[in-house]
Amino acid sequence: MARTVGDEGAAARVSIHAGETGLTARLRAGELALDSVSFFAAQAARLLGLPAVDVSPPRVGVNFSSYNYLSVDGVPAAAWAPLSGFFEAADGWVRTHANYPHHRARLCAAFGLDDSAGRDEFAEVLATLPAADAEALALARGALCVRVRTPEEFERLIPRAPLLDWAAAPASGRPVAARAGRPRVLDFSRVIAGPTCTRALALLGADVLRIDPPEPAEIPVQHIDTGAGKRSAVLDLGQHAERIEQLLAGADVVVLGYRPGSLARFGLDEQALRERHPHLVIATLSAYPPASAWAVRRGFDSLVQAASGIAVAEGRLEAPIEGRVAGLAVRPGALRAQALDHATGYVLAGAICAALADGVPATVRSSLAAAAQELLALGPSETGDAPLPVDDVALASELETVQSDYGVLRRARAIIDLPGRVQGPVALLGSARPEWVSAR
Repeated sequence: MARTVGDEGAAARVSIHAGETGLTARLRAGELALDSVSFFAAQAARLLGLPAVDVSPPRVGVNFSSYNYLSVDGVPAAAWAPLSGFFEAADGWVRTHANYPHHRARLCAAFGLDDSAGRDEFAEVLATLPAADAEALALARGALCVRVRTPEEFERLIPRAPLLDWAAAPASGRPVAARAGRPRVLDFSRVIAGPTCTRALALLGADVLRIDPPEPAEIPVQHIDTGAGKRSAVLDLGQHAERIEQLLAGADVVVLGYRPGSLARFGLDEQALRERHPHLVIATLSAYPPASAWAVRRGFDSLVQAASGIAVAEGRLEAPIEGRVAGLAVRPGALRAQALDHATGYVLAGAICAALADGVPATVRSSLAAAAQELLALGPSETGDAPLPVDDVALASELETVQSDYGVLRRARAIIDLPGRVQGPVALLGSARPEWVSAR
């Protein structure tokens, strides 16, 4: 799946146990999940000098669905917001995302609704609009609404891109963190994919410092789900440029998880970073490939599933409706997890490990859309829409109960077991000083 990096024997360092992920339905999401985690595990073993690392399919499945299992003091993590989900348009379907308050406000404004509008009121408006018009209205207001497309439509729009794009950088004269050291990772990402990548690096012992802006604030349970082992600081990038430069100068890795170009005004785009800090391993992720027609569009896993054709592949046939776009006489469906986010995160984490193990600067890129196209290329599963079950006892064994500053957490165990390492605690969002704590 991912472009081969590092030594050719890395894959031999991984042993995949028997069992099921519980993720596969009509598409082979479990296979995508195992491939991405195995790639990370192999490169992590290489970085840490381990002979082998075990990968458990049930644990992979639980981790890819971690938000569904998360609870704080016995209270489950919040479900989808009312205005997030599939809505029927006049000639097809759209999918929206409104979990963040600012996204909900933009969505309501785009369709002329008061911010207090409910799901039924929202659905009534969308039912009167062609799906393409609804998508265009949302795009114009920075809201999140995409038309459900077939895989063929999406590939005409966005040609297939590599799941992992690796570019070696010129030698900087300063070696990247040595294998035995504790790499410093500066994390400019949020939601799932980027934080999953840096959570994996924290498990390996990296000093991960996540930087968030004061506004818009991260959803607390989203941070809890992916924050294990990291420190968290809040900085205004415009007002604290000098502090950011000091952090970059001392970092080994920087992870960029915002839309391509959105951090350029702060000098945090790939080119500017490479010029000022040639020693860095730079990892970037986005919803859509950077060179594509949709490069700068906002996106989430659920929206990419809808736009890429996954929603059609996982959907259910309905009786044809007059006027419906050909191929979309389907009630769209979704994967059993935010698998694109997690797969992208682990592929990037594996690539970062490879660069650190080699001791060379590099730029590595991935996108949720590339993961979607990778999944579709695997073809349909052999199980139909009934996944192979995961034993309840095995499932329970992949969860752990820990104390945190937020309360008692019930969460997924670490994605892989490593000797002498445990999944770290979750610090309060913004609780850390913006400085490095690991010694050189």
